Amino acid sequence: MTPTRHGDASYRILMREGCRLVYGHMPLPEFLDLMRQAHDSEVLHPGLARMLDATAVIGRPEALARIRRQETPAAVERMRAQLGRAALRLDSHSLRWLAAGEQGPSSLALFVLLTGVRPRYYRGTTMRDLPREANAFRRCRLLIEQVPALRRALPVLAQRVAEPGIAEWAAIAEAWDDLCVQMDHEAPDWRHGQIKARGVTAMLKCFRELETA
Repeated sequence: MTPTRHGDASYRILMREGCRLVYGHMPLPEFLDLMRQAHDSEVLHPGLARMLDATAVIGRPEALARIRRQETPAAVERMRAQLGRAALRLDSHSLRWLAAGEQGPSSLALFVLLTGVRPRYYRGTTMRDLPREANAFRRCRLLIEQVPALRRALPVLAQRVAEPGIAEWAAIAEAWDDLCVQMDHEAPDWRHGQIKARGVTAMLKCFRELETA
């Protein structure tokens, strides 16, 4: 990795696999200038930035994927250390997802509900972070697919309908297979990135209405 320092600025940029890894506090004008310099094929990857404890990571998707693969083992060990004794409650698939999985507020909320383990970077609440559109549910589905043990926990969640703030999640768990069937119909390539699935979003809206029922 080649570092680039910027005078007395409190940040540095490392070049790796043709990607720019920003560490430290980068003033907004300079960050916007960095984004303007990016090639049309380059993307900003918040998940990889979290994984590397960086401020931002910018690069071509294939290069970002290589860095992700290379860094996953080290990221898993860092996550294990951060969790301390709580890591003993998780299997290797769970630790790998926490370290390198595609995440959002809803999938993190679901992980907390199903495991009882809360990563320190998740600052939301399970009541607030219900999946509200298809891509949020997509990330939840990736979690269940990548951590097979949690699939067995969904029926248990479905039974928690009487718990305050859990009824909405229980309804989603109960309808999980139906949501997946609809997603497969509307977006069969859902594993590969953002999707458009109006039917899934419409189904999720029904569960949101439980919040005010």
